[in-house]
Order: sequence, then structure tokens, then C-alpha cells
Amino acid sequence: MSTHRQAVRYPTVFVAVLLGLSMAGCTMTGPATLEPTTATTAQSSPPGTSPAPSNGSGNTPEPSPSTSTAALTVFYVAVDDQGKSGPLIGCGDSLVATKAEPRTFTNPVEAAMLALLGDNSATHGESGLVNALAASELRYVASKVNGDEVEVNLSGTLSSGGSCDDPRIVEQLKYTAKVAAEVGSARILLNGVDIEKMLSQK
Repeated sequence: MSTHRQAVRYPTVFVAVLLGLSMAGCTMTGPATLEPTTATTAQSSPPGTSPAPSNGSGNTPEPSPSTSTAALTVFYVAVDDQGKSGPLIGCGDSLVATKAEPRTFTNPVEAAMLALLGDNSATHGESGLVNALAASELRYVASKVNGDEVEVNLSGTLSSGGSCDDPRIVEQLKYTAKVAAEVGSARILLNGVDIEKMLSQK
């Protein structure tokens, strides 16, 4: 006797319910949740500001030198004063400190030298003080401080009235430079040559 498997027939309604539940299971997976995403954004500067410029090495550049405004000390000569009004120099003269007109500057040595070299008068106002540099045409080039000495480089031409004028010229320049630099000594170079050696070889 052969046996036949009879196909199981399910009611149409039952099949439809199963099919519906199956489709719902595929499409309805519960409320969707949005995970927070981390976005990388470039930081912007506050309004009205700019990012600090780079010097190419990734380091912030050094701040610019600060400016000051002051009346700097400039030296003139009291002839035959015998050191009564200031340091004794040369042929019995005195070197006298005066105050120049206020200037705004970043380098006090440069500012003081410009004030001195810019004075083309043979005498300083009505004081009777002498400007031994009046006949020379000198220009400030640069300066640097090495320990307790300031070195000042000038260019141009030098004119001296004689052996008594030589120390007046040198000391006006040296004292003006070293007081501005707040050091104990000064060396003056004219066109790359020490000015004292230049005057001694005339």
C-alpha cells in the first residue's frame, strides 16, 4: 500500500496574517535612533581678529620692539671750561650733557645719534656750547651693544678744525652713544674704520 503525503492547506486568512507579520518584521524595527556624529571643524578667530602670522617654522614670531618717546641726552663742548661743567676732555674743555627735543623711537642709540648728527649749527642755541661736528657730514648706519660697550657705525665725511677739535668730535659721539645705550664705553666706526685711529693718522 503506497502512502501519499497530503499537502497541508492553510486558510487564506491565516496565510495573509503571517505574510503581514513577516513584512512588518522586516520594515518595522522600532524607533530609529541617530547616533551623534563628531565633525571636525576649523576653529575660527573671533570677529575683528586675525590669526597670528607664522614664521614658517611653526613658531609664533617674536613681538616687535616697543616704542618710546623721550628727550634723549646729547653732548656738546664747553671750550676752555677745564672740566667745571662736565667731563674734562682734550685741550682743557668740558663735555656738557643737554636734552634734545623729544623723539619717538625703538632704538635709543639711533635716536640720540640722529639728534646729534642732525644739528648743523656750530653752537648749541644761546648756551655758548660748541658743536665740533657741525662741519662734518655724517650719517648713522647701525649700532650694537657688546657687553658694556656700544659700537656705532657711521658713514660720510669728517671735517676737523685741528688737534683740539679731534677729541671734541670723538667725545661728543662716544658720550652721546654710551649714555643712550646705558653702557660704560663706546666705539665709533666711520666707513668701517675706528674714528680715533682715523684722526690720529691725519
